Amino acid sequence: MAYTPTGMQALFPVYLGRMPSPADDRDGYDSSVAQNENNLNQNLELLYQKLLELESAFADHTEGE
Repeated sequence: MAYTPTGMQALFPVYLGRMPSPADDRDGYDSSVAQNENNLNQNLELLYQKLLELESAFADHTEGE
């Protein structure tokens, strides 16, 4: 069975937060950090799924030899 490339899904942007100034809203900063954490976790999940897909295709290819 031939491997059919499925491409790579676009990853979510992750921004490293700067130290908040005393004038910044703490809730806004916490929300920003939480959003970045979610984006990072989604990126890692996408990469993990792609690795599983590649591993499966590699295993299928090597079993046929």
